[in-house]
Amino acid sequence: MPVRLVTQRENTAIYELLGSGDDQRIESMLGLYQMLFPQYQHYVERMRRRAQYPNEHRENNIVHYWLIEIDGKPVGLRTFRYVRHRHCGLAHALAIHPDFRETVVDDKKLSVFIIYECLHQIIRDAKENRDAPVLGMVNEVETSRLMEHYERNGLIQLPLKYVEPIFSPELFGKSREEELAMIKFSPMHIGFLPNPEIKIETYTKEMITNFVLAFLVDHYGLPETHPVVLETLNSIKV
Repeated sequence: MPVRLVTQRENTAIYELLGSGDDQRIESMLGLYQMLFPQYQHYVERMRRRAQYPNEHRENNIVHYWLIEIDGKPVGLRTFRYVRHRHCGLAHALAIHPDFRETVVDDKKLSVFIIYECLHQIIRDAKENRDAPVLGMVNEVETSRLMEHYERNGLIQLPLKYVEPIFSPELFGKSREEELAMIKFSPMHIGFLPNPEIKIETYTKEMITNFVLAFLVDHYGLPETHPVVLETLNSIKV
């Protein structure tokens, strides 16, 4: 399957890379990832392998790897997924080269433009699969300052204490129990970008629980009985 142009605005283009066989663009994306996320270098080889498969390689998950180009130059990346049985999207990596962070597209900063394009994509994913309407996109947000920036641009901070699992690079050959014991956890905010096509009157505990399980259990693979999962669910305040 050739690389697919997701959208283009003047000189800014977004390309879908999964299953494309476009090794040059895949390596450009991974190069940006290595430069902008040095703490996650050990994820790169796994990402390179994942890029060889189509979006729907895993049941109930439609994954996207995007490369953003300006005038044909790679300037950013976005990885995210639509989790069908949770009716939400999960935002993963978003990175823009420092030289292009002030770029404006459709009257939005480039990063905000990309966030909304991701929301539009998971809405399309749900419709194409004839699923119930997707609720929106769930985002792990590292700092309070960044959370405030996103809140000014339409995200809602959800009321819970959340941590991101950080997997050790030395997990090869370990048992599942050993892997779980080696995971470190980093505090994060959870921001939610709602689907504008539906109106969420109340963010219920059941809804937020579903978002947490989508990240910690479905994506990161923690058992539902893991102490961190239980602590996170117990921290939901609604």
